[in-house]
Amino acid sequence: MKFTGNPRTLKEVNSSTIEKYIFSHGPVTKPELSKLTRLSLPTVNKIVDSLEVKGFVCPAGYSTCGAGRKAVLYQTNKNAGCVIVLYYSWGRYLCRLADIVGNTLYEISWGLDNKTAESAAAATFDAIDAMLVRTSLKLKAIGVGIPGAIMPDGKIFAIPKISVWEGFNLREALAERYSVPINVENDVKLAAVGCYRNFPEAGLDNIVYIYAGNGMGSGIIINKKLYRGSTNFSGEFGFLAALDGERPACDYTLDGGYLEKRLNPFIKHSEKANDKDVLINFFTAIAANYIAVINPAAIVFGGEAFSESLIDEIRVRVANYSPPRSIPRIMYDDNNNRGIEGLVLACIGEVKTEVQIVQNGGV
Repeated sequence: MKFTGNPRTLKEVNSSTIEKYIFSHGPVTKPELSKLTRLSLPTVNKIVDSLEVKGFVCPAGYSTCGAGRKAVLYQTNKNAGCVIVLYYSWGRYLCRLADIVGNTLYEISWGLDNKTAESAAAATFDAIDAMLVRTSLKLKAIGVGIPGAIMPDGKIFAIPKISVWEGFNLREALAERYSVPINVENDVKLAAVGCYRNFPEAGLDNIVYIYAGNGMGSGIIINKKLYRGSTNFSGEFGFLAALDGERPACDYTLDGGYLEKRLNPFIKHSEKANDKDVLINFFTAIAANYIAVINPAAIVFGGEAFSESLIDEIRVRVANYSPPRSIPRIMYDDNNNRGIEGLVLACIGEVKTEVQIVQNGGV
């Protein structure tokens, strides 16, 4: 893999690459880093020594492999900084302070005053400030997970649960107050990231995470990357048109999409046999549509609307729609913390990917 650029840019690229490999593969030795990155050992030695002086990495003992002098192992220094994340759920923020390797240092619940866009923003600032006083570590990034879509320019839309933020730029408001990288992302997309990184089933490069409960939506991972679409609206299956051809009673409104409105009554009474069967039929059809369009390796269902028995039924019925060779692993995930886990990972990723690389001939 060859890169072009001035010496300073190449140095930054190499340093960023080494730091990320230590984060993802550590504890790791300098010779191992040289093999992983294909950088010369003298270059790796210089970069690792510089990262250690800056406090970004630290020794973690000695390698037990081979004979003779043991090589030093290096890992990310957990005390190099922290991230603060706020994940909106059921009318409140779950706030988490984590070190730079993802360990939780402190966690609280914080109410959101959503009477106006300004009061909701002020409550967000207050929650972040309350977390800041809990640590002496340097703040590296802030993340907020919300039940809406975020345009590439930062403006929020399709957010019925915090309707005062329709058209509001939370990312910009946070950036004006805090001089760190800011990550504002859709809550279910973050759950997809958390699920992808932490779910027991490994080695799946393409997955769809489907959430239904207090709202609905999905996150799509394609070739190991979160797919957002041209306006970051991808995966909002609650806005799907009628699967049975029924015409919606009205056009798009801020109250949510057609399919979400139609399914909500059944989700609220999912203990009833008839309502449960309706949910199974709808989500089977939704899964089959994702299979036909994306052909993922796995579809993971999470949220209060689902149970293991319901997912078992979906597995059976999907076979009526899709060829056996194309049916992915269909799994149930009952971990309600996937979203905030994904947000922590996303914020750490902001810190670790300061240098963007463009290869010759493509991105």
